[in-house]
Amino acid sequence: MCEIGKEIKLCTCIPNGLNTIVHNKKAKEKKNQDKYTWTLYKYVGLTEYPMDGMLIYPDDALSETLSAEKMSEELNNRNCFDFSYNPNEGDNLQIYNPAKFIKKYLSFIYRNGKWIVDSYNSFTYDTEKINYGKVEFE
Repeated sequence: MCEIGKEIKLCTCIPNGLNTIVHNKKAKEKKNQDKYTWTLYKYVGLTEYPMDGMLIYPDDALSETLSAEKMSEELNNRNCFDFSYNPNEGDNLQIYNPAKFIKKYLSFIYRNGKWIVDSYNSFTYDTEKINYGKVEFE
């Protein structure tokens, strides 16, 4: 499982799940502050049923300590996952900050042997969830 260090680690160890219930609003806001989650998707292909709609595009940074640039460097320099995983062409990693009203996120696609900052149009392309968890770092 996860050992917290100075580097970013994508952990699958979520003891109470992603949607832990907290009844006190202020306690929930404080608890979720800087609590990031991630989801890993496999590219499936073009969707059978394309739709029109408004996309929410990924951000360049979720905080001073978690930016798309820093995360792509981490992903390309070492294995950040705590499970056995070899990226495949088209895999999509998204990192979320659940404390935000409108879900803010970073997105990376594995292309040509490295992670790049990019995202899929969910109205055009299908993806399938591979794994998820929380982001740990100091």
